[in-house]
Amino acid sequence: MTGTNVDYYAAGFDSDGKRIVSKIVDFDPTKDKNADKVAAAIADVKTTVDGVAVAEIISAEDFVAYLNGKVRGSDGKPIDYVAPEPTAEEKAAAEKASLAAEYASNKTDMLSALQAAQLAGNTDAVASIQADYKEMTEAYKTAVEGVGK
Repeated sequence: MTGTNVDYYAAGFDSDGKRIVSKIVDFDPTKDKNADKVAAAIADVKTTVDGVAVAEIISAEDFVAYLNGKVRGSDGKPIDYVAPEPTAEEKAAAEKASLAAEYASNKTDMLSALQAAQLAGNTDAVASIQADYKEMTEAYKTAVEGVGK
C-alpha cells in the first residue's frame, strides 16, 4: 500500500539527498517507448527549482518514504536522515548564543538587585552590585573572545 494513486514521480534531490521537488509521472517510465518522456520529466525537474543535484524517476513507495523523512542514499534508495556533525563555526555560534543568553539573564537579575538596593538606600550593596556587574561584563567579553580558539 503506497498511500497514493500514482505509480511514479519525477523527483529532484539536493546534495544532501533531501527531496526538494517532485512531479507526477502520468506514464509508465519502464517502457522503452516512453524514454523521451522520461528524459523530458527529468529535465523539467532539474529546471523547476535551484539546487537539484540528482533528478530521477522514483516509485510511489519511495515517494512515500521521502514524505516520511527519508533521504536519498548514495545507492539511490531511501534511507534514514542522519544530521551532519555541526561545523566549528556552528558550534562557536551556538556557544556564543548560550553565553549571550546567560549574560542577559544575569544582567537582568543584577539590575533588579541594584534597583532594590538603591530603593533601600543601601550604598554598600549598590557598590558591590556595580563591581560584580563590571566583573561579569569583563568575564563575558573574555569568554566570547575565547570561543572557537
